[in-house]
Amino acid sequence: MNHFIKPCTVSRAEMQVFEQLSIRGLTHGMVTQKPVILRMTIPDFMWQERKKAVYLDGIQVHGTDRAIENDQEIDALLELKGWSVLRLPYNPPLTGKALAEVMQRIEQFLGEP
Repeated sequence: MNHFIKPCTVSRAEMQVFEQLSIRGLTHGMVTQKPVILRMTIPDFMWQERKKAVYLDGIQVHGTDRAIENDQEIDALLELKGWSVLRLPYNPPLTGKALAEVMQRIEQFLGEP
């Protein structure tokens, strides 16, 4: 039996954050949409050498009790493997002040290289 990983769609919010990361010079060593096998998770943005992962969690998908529990389990598994995880819940669309706040939190999370 073949097991394939279904391709992920990239959200508008992910594209906006990627653009802002690029503008700020924060994409060095970063990969996107790369599966991490634990319980199968694909961080929206991750810096492998630094072991940091960022998830943009749209409230419409990640706001249920079940989704929150699943996300917490994934975070715990990543942290056991030495990763730092930042989850950023948001209400689409991610623009203006909300986008600026997301970028500030990512910059703080990444800190110094």
